[in-house]
Order: sequence, then C-alpha cells, then structure tokens
Amino acid sequence: MSSAGRVEAGVFLLGLLQHYREDVARLTELAKALSSFPTAATVDALSSELRRVKGSSSTRRYLRRIIDTLEYFPEKLMAEQVQSLSTDPKIGVRIRQHLSALIKE
Repeated sequence: MSSAGRVEAGVFLLGLLQHYREDVARLTELAKALSSFPTAATVDALSSELRRVKGSSSTRRYLRRIIDTLEYFPEKLMAEQVQSLSTDPKIGVRIRQHLSALIKE
C-alpha cells in the first residue's frame, strides 16, 4: 500500500518498528517494506535502528536490510544521516563501511 502512494501505510510501518523492537525477523521485513516510503521520518527511524541494534550474527541480516533500504532513497534525503552514521564509533566497523559506500556511489 505504501508503494502505491498511501502515506498512512508508511506511517503505520514506522509504528510497527517500535512495536516489534525485539523481533528481528519482522523488523527485517518492515525495513524492506519501508523502501517504498522515502521520507525524512523513515531515514530518522532507520538511523535510530542502526544505532540501537547491536551487530551480531542474529541481527546482521536486519542491519544489512536497513542499509539496502537507505540505498533506495534519494541521496539528498539520506546523505546527512548516513554520513553521521558512517563516522559513529557506536556502530560496528562493517556497517560503517557499508554506509560509507552509499555516499561514495
């Protein structure tokens, strides 16, 4: 619904990010669905998730999905946040490398 221009669907997906904070499988699917909702609020929410979720073997797929989702967004929308994330020492080295690659493309 979000990809068809229904803004309320995108807002609903953002709310589900908070509701399913501990369900990594659902969060991965939500991050995928959010690729059709390129707004500043989505970038903020996904950035917060990259800061909140610790990198591990069980969360690696989710974190990578967030980066893939950000890649769909226009650069002017996500560049500032991605730049900030790519230099944040609280985020794992591999994730920061992937984020840096988004800006240089």
